[in-house]
Amino acid sequence: MKEKYIDELEFCLALWDKKGFCQFGKRTNCLDCAAPYLLLKLISGEVIHGEDVRRLSLYEWQQKLEEIKK
Repeated sequence: MKEKYIDELEFCLALWDKKGFCQFGKRTNCLDCAAPYLLLKLISGEVIHGEDVRRLSLYEWQQKLEEIKK
């Protein structure tokens, strides 16, 4: 099951890199989207949230994905 989530995260990040948005939620800006955070939680159990936590950049997400795929 984790492989499907990893594939979805890869898809999300590819769209972010190419367009910066997707059609989910009426053209949601990738930087503001919760999908990568939810996928990360489903894949690894890691939770990134809270008032003091800044949003991750595309580059940081790409690094996280590479770590997950190892």
